[in-house]
Amino acid sequence: MSVDSYLELFTSLFGWTFYGILWDVLVSTGIVYLPFLGILIDNWREPAQGGEVGHASGLSLRRMEIELFIALLVVVLAGQPAALTPLNAGTLSYSPPPTLLNSTPTTATVAAPQSTYGTTGFTGSAATVNVPVWWYGVIALSSGLNHAIVEGLPTVADMRTFEQQAHLATIADPRLRQEVSDFFSQCYIPARSKYQTERPNTAAINGIITTYGADDPDWMGSHVYRDTAGYYDTLRPANQITDWAYNAARDTEYDPTTPPAWGKPYCKQWWEDGAIGLREKLINEADATSAGFSGLVVAIAPALASEQQNDAVAKTVLTNAPPSWSSNELIANNASGAGLVNTAGSIVKGGLATGGVVTASALFSVTMTAVLQSLPMVQAIMLLGIYALLPLVVVLSRYSIAMMVVGGMAIFTIKFWTVLWYLAMWVDQNLILSMYPDVNVFLQIFANPGEHDAKRMLLNMITTSLYLGLPLLWSGMMAWAGVNIGRSITAATSPLARPADDAGRQGGSLGKMAVSKGMKKK
Repeated sequence: MSVDSYLELFTSLFGWTFYGILWDVLVSTGIVYLPFLGILIDNWREPAQGGEVGHASGLSLRRMEIELFIALLVVVLAGQPAALTPLNAGTLSYSPPPTLLNSTPTTATVAAPQSTYGTTGFTGSAATVNVPVWWYGVIALSSGLNHAIVEGLPTVADMRTFEQQAHLATIADPRLRQEVSDFFSQCYIPARSKYQTERPNTAAINGIITTYGADDPDWMGSHVYRDTAGYYDTLRPANQITDWAYNAARDTEYDPTTPPAWGKPYCKQWWEDGAIGLREKLINEADATSAGFSGLVVAIAPALASEQQNDAVAKTVLTNAPPSWSSNELIANNASGAGLVNTAGSIVKGGLATGGVVTASALFSVTMTAVLQSLPMVQAIMLLGIYALLPLVVVLSRYSIAMMVVGGMAIFTIKFWTVLWYLAMWVDQNLILSMYPDVNVFLQIFANPGEHDAKRMLLNMITTSLYLGLPLLWSGMMAWAGVNIGRSITAATSPLARPADDAGRQGGSLGKMAVSKGMKKK
């Protein structure tokens, strides 16, 4: 049997384990027999109140037989755990819905849960628990319907996962942080200062800006500085750079007879080298801190050239890692200064970005992430509670068929939330793609915080309303339908009781007439 979340693998077993324990307690204390006693008393009391009338007693007996038969049927189908429908830990599985980033997700089981739920927290549950036939059928039908609908819907792009991975990509290695800081101060700042002073307006520079965007000069890996003569191709750091071998033709300030331990590469070499270049180190750091983030960029934007993909990864890492050259900007994600991407030329833009829009967007994004991660957990815990408390509902309802139908609808309603969340995710991903039609712009969302915060906050608000609003709307509709179904079942079974009620009333009337006649004779 399939379930709808990792946690539900374990809560299903525990819920039905508690069901079996509670049912055994009710049986051992005799509470399960009280509804039968109530049926006997009610069907004896009502005709007796009307007087001793022969046909009333016969109809009452018939009514008693029908109600006892229905009660026994409910006990067999929805009360007593049946060995015919066992829930086995080996057959429970969860298959996450496929996405464009993960077209073949791994199926999780209790033995291999693909999560931390089964390591220490949910241990000790029985490998097999017996489930009443009716509830087993409801769960199997609900799960099968959910998976059929999800598989029939289009595959989503899962942009939210990409966004979360982008926020995790940062610089964890302090030596790399220092190297980035050195490049920032010894290569980027001089190149940026020269560019701001000269303000060149050549066809080559205009072509670079057209290709890589107007903000290309505002970050360390700028193609304007890399591909224009007189910038990174001539600039070199003032100090030796670790891992860069001494080159006599290049490092002419040193005596060849006593070479230094390391050399001083040109800034273009320092950034672009495919083995020990700074950009390559940043890409490797992104993959280490964010579980293969560079691969996600390739999957999200296959149409982009590899150069632009690599730049997007490096820019994202630099955005998440503030500069280490200033002691007041060492806090992760600090937006108080220029950062490693924006410079003094864009401080005004950064200052505006640190206003209320950024704060509201950041808080809303954090809240939304927590809500989306908690929703399947809430669903699994609610199902556990329903499974565990069902024995009391079955008994207190006096083994009602209406209870079976309404209870089945409650389980189906909660399990169907999975489909609604997938639908909300599908709408969310398409809204993201429609609001950022240019994939290059979408990749820059994470590298240029502040420029798209209002749009992202709007997306987060819409998505949160979908994830929370659709289940509330659906649950309300099903509650209304459940009430009407319960009334319909009650109305359908009421004719069985009506003859006895009518007979009781008639018997009461006849009794009153007999008494009044006797009083007159006296």
